[in-house]
Amino acid sequence: MRRALSPVLSATLLSGGAVAISASPASAGIVCSNSPIYSISDKHTVWKATNVHSDWAKPGVTISYAKNKTGSWTATGTAQFGTEAGVIFAKVSTSFSVSVGKTWSKSDTWTYSATVKKQSGKSKGRLMMYHEAKGFSVTKYRLVPNGQQKCVKSKVWKKTGAVAPVKRNNNLWGVQYG
Repeated sequence: MRRALSPVLSATLLSGGAVAISASPASAGIVCSNSPIYSISDKHTVWKATNVHSDWAKPGVTISYAKNKTGSWTATGTAQFGTEAGVIFAKVSTSFSVSVGKTWSKSDTWTYSATVKKQSGKSKGRLMMYHEAKGFSVTKYRLVPNGQQKCVKSKVWKKTGAVAPVKRNNNLWGVQYG
């Protein structure tokens, strides 16, 4: 089967010239957004011990705790987020529908009492204030071309075991045994 060459192409080839073929823009590689995509998973609520607690007492003793103090608690496992922490906390806050942050702090007068009960293998107890926190994992993705003119998500990293305190004053008192 013979094909006819265009007169321009024939003349160029015969004279030893080069032929440049340019690709149309539609066949050029696709450019994907460079913005990271964060996915929040393994979501759960945890109660973390704060710095507000009574002295230790033996089983059978009723502890009363009344003190003006600043309660505080700092997120754990989030240092690995580095400069992305603010963006990730915003995404986690949206995901849980509650505002979380790197730290929680509240000054108040705490007044509670409880009786230390006998616990197997434990010799003492104390009143402990726990603060609500959110545990989660974060996966970071980027969009990359898939070779078929589409952008697909590609995992950059996954960080697990992060826990961040809620910003609202949501506390739980209990007896911590030791």
